[in-house]
Amino acid sequence: MNIIIIGAGPSGMVAAIKAKNENNRVILIEKNDRIGKKLLATGNGRCNYTNLKLSTKNYSNGNFVKETLDEFNNDDLINFFKFLGLESTTDGDRVYPITLKANTVLNILMYWLESKGVEIMTSTEVKSFEKIKNKFLVHTNNKDLECDKLVCAFGASSMPASGSDGTAFKILKEHGIKVTDLYPALTQLKLDSKYLKHLSGTKVIGEAKLIRDGKIIDRRRGDLLFTNYGISGPPILDLSVNARKNDIIEIPLINNVDKNIKEMLYSRFYIFPDFSVKDFLIGIVDKKFIHYIVDALGLDKNSAMSALNIKDFDRIVDLLLQSKFKVIGNTGFKNSQVTRGGVSLDEVNSFDYSSKKIKDLYIIGEALDIDGDCGGYNLHFAIASGYRLGAKFSG
Repeated sequence: MNIIIIGAGPSGMVAAIKAKNENNRVILIEKNDRIGKKLLATGNGRCNYTNLKLSTKNYSNGNFVKETLDEFNNDDLINFFKFLGLESTTDGDRVYPITLKANTVLNILMYWLESKGVEIMTSTEVKSFEKIKNKFLVHTNNKDLECDKLVCAFGASSMPASGSDGTAFKILKEHGIKVTDLYPALTQLKLDSKYLKHLSGTKVIGEAKLIRDGKIIDRRRGDLLFTNYGISGPPILDLSVNARKNDIIEIPLINNVDKNIKEMLYSRFYIFPDFSVKDFLIGIVDKKFIHYIVDALGLDKNSAMSALNIKDFDRIVDLLLQSKFKVIGNTGFKNSQVTRGGVSLDEVNSFDYSSKKIKDLYIIGEALDIDGDCGGYNLHFAIASGYRLGAKFSG
C-alpha cells in the first residue's frame, strides 16, 4: 500500500512511523526545508506533549476527541515515547521530555523515520490532488506522486513562519470539503492601558477573569505576565480564544489570593498607620505595581496610611484584588500556538479520521476543527491522532 502524508509535524511524523512496515511505502511531504519546525517551538522550546489531567473537557470539541483519548491516553503517549527511547519528566501536571528540550523529541522521531525507511520529501508543496478510480494523483511543486491513501496533516494557520499558514486548506476546499472560519487561539492579549510599558515584565500568580457586559465568560488560574502590549501567561492563552474587543480582563495584583486576603489587608491598614502608601504596598506587591496603583487612584505615594479615609483604602483593596483592563485585540496567528477552526468535524469520521466525502482520504491533527487548552493538550491530540491512524494502516 502506498501512503502519502502531507505535513511533517507531530501528527504526520507519528502517523508515518506507525504506518510504515514491509508492506507499506510511506512518503512524508513537507513544504519547509526541514521537518518538525513547529515542534521545536512548543512548550517554549521544552515540548510539553501531554498532561496528567488529560480530559475531553480540555478540548473545544470534546465529543469528537473522546474516542481518541480513550484509546490513546496520557500513559499511552508516555509509554509510546519510552518505547521509542525517550524518557519523560513532569512539571506539575505537564509532561515533558526528560531533557526539557523539544529537539530531543524531534531527534527521536527523525531516528525512527529514517530507521523504518519513511521517504521524506522536504521543500515540497502539494498544489492539488485528483482521485482517479481507487488512486490519488498528488501534484506538487516538484513532481506528481501516486498513492492509495492520502493523509492531510498540514496543521492550520498558527505560527505561519513554521509552515502552517492555512494555505493548504485550499486543496480540500477544491473537493467540496468544508473548512470553518479560522481564529488564533492560545495567544497573548493586547490591552488598553497607559501603564503597560511600566508594568512590562511583572508577574503575578492568580486567577484571570474574562468579563463581557458585566458577566464572567471564563476564568483561568496560573502565572500572569504583563508585557509592553498587554498580558500573557497560560491563563491568558486559554482565555484568548473567547476574548473580544472591549471585553475586560480582571486580575489580582497580589500572588495567590485566598479567602483570608481581605482580612489581612484591613488588618495591615490598622497595624501600620505610620507607613506611607508606598511602604504599605511594597510589602505585598511587586514594586512596579505601586506607580500604577497610586496614579490610577490619584493618591500620593508618600502620604501616611493614617491620612487615608476608609473609602480610599477600599479603592486600594479593589485595585489590588480586581484590577480591570480593556481588551483591544490579540497578537494574531503569528504568535498563537494553535488555531480555532479547521476542517469541519461533520466532514470526518471520529473513529478513524476518514473523510465522509472522499474514500481513502484522512485528516488528522490541527488541520481539524479541534483545539485544546494550554498545557500539552493540543500536542497530545496531534500525536494521538497520528498514532491511531498509522496503526490502522499497519494492521
